Order: sequence, then structure tokens, then C-alpha cells
Amino acid sequence: MAKIIDKLAGVFDRQRRAAREIADAIEVPRVEIMALREKRREIESAPISPAERQARIAKSLAEAEAEARALFEPAALVTPPNSAAVTDPRLSEVFTAKPLGMMLLLGFREDIIEALTASADKEVAGLGRAYSTEERAEELARIDAGIRDAERDEERLCRAAEEAGIKVARRVDASMEFILAEDL
Repeated sequence: MAKIIDKLAGVFDRQRRAAREIADAIEVPRVEIMALREKRREIESAPISPAERQARIAKSLAEAEAEARALFEPAALVTPPNSAAVTDPRLSEVFTAKPLGMMLLLGFREDIIEALTASADKEVAGLGRAYSTEERAEELARIDAGIRDAERDEERLCRAAEEAGIKVARRVDASMEFILAEDL
């Protein structure tokens, strides 16, 4: 009887070791998935390229200037009261325009662009690489492909373990695409 118990203990011990090895093997793609998702978050929040920053500054200034232009007519400064072109109340609207737009109308565009560019450059200093829209899309697509490959590998290992009779807990956020797929 002791020999049977010893043999069974050896079998169970080998089974436990095999289960640990399988669990360790399944952990490899899971760690890779977590690392890739973290890298994806970093790229999503990385600064935009200097060219895109300049385009964003130009767009913001154009909007501010257009808003100020809607309220300001230079003719209001030179036409007599109650003239057909501009009336005195129109002159008071000049002072309701936002300061940024008025500064642009008064010729301070280059100074403002320089100040905003310096401020933006200071803000992104030390934040890592800046990505253009195209670069960001390419890098995210590459990472997404890596995540899909790792998720597929994880599901293959889970299925192989289950076929060997070893229970495997799947991640809560595991891809249903691969869990439900008949063929991987």
C-alpha cells in the first residue's frame, strides 16, 4: 500500500509541476499584453509634433481674430456719429471683444505666436518623443497587432492546458474574439 501511495504522490507532484509550468507559460503573453497596453497609453498621451503644435496655434489665433473682427470695424473709429455706415453703439462693441483677438487685430500676431510656441515647447520639454498624427497611428497599429498576437498566443496556451485537463482562469479583460473563435 505504501508503494501505491508513493507512486501516486510522485504522479501528483509531477502534475503540480506541469500545472505550474503551464501557468508560467500562460503568464508570458499576459505580461507582454500588459506591457504593450502601457506602451499604447504612453503613445496616446505623447505630445503632438512641432508642426501640429504650430498648426493648432495658427488655428486658435485665426478663430480668436475672426471673433474679434465680428465685433470691430475700424470705420467705427473715424465715421461721424449717426452716419449710415457705423453708429456710436458699434464703437462700444470694440471693447467687448476678447483681448487675444484684439491684440491680433492690432498687429501683435508674431509676438503672440512666439510666446505661445515658447510656452508649448516648455510644456512638452521632458515629456518624451512627440508624434505626428501619422506616426502615432502607425505606432498604435503596430502595438495593437502585437496585443492581438499575444492574446491569440495566450488563448492557444489556455486551450492546450484545458485539453491536458488543467483548469486555467482567463483574464477578465481577455479578448472575446479569441475565446469564442473555433480556430486560432
